[in-house]
Amino acid sequence: MKRDLKSLFAIAGKKMAHPRHELVEDFENVSEICSKHHVNLSSHSLKKLWELVTGKRKLSKEAKDRLALFAGFQSWDDLDDALHGDVDASINYTDKPRQ
Repeated sequence: MKRDLKSLFAIAGKKMAHPRHELVEDFENVSEICSKHHVNLSSHSLKKLWELVTGKRKLSKEAKDRLALFAGFQSWDDLDDALHGDVDASINYTDKPRQ
């Protein structure tokens, strides 16, 4: 499946020069292919993901916090500290005052 996703993103990258309506069709095709692998992503979600990857869109604080929770952290700041700071994931198991 990883190989399929890599090739799909490579194809999508090559087609970025095409008009917008063709990109919408591409995202719909990718969505259908993903659903065959039991990964349910709408074409709209794929478009948002592509905009994030290409830097045309930024995540809101709420979206970052949801992603951090999915990764097992209490907040985006905790995840960022674990990735770029001196702390590790054990920060999730200590009580710290909320700000």
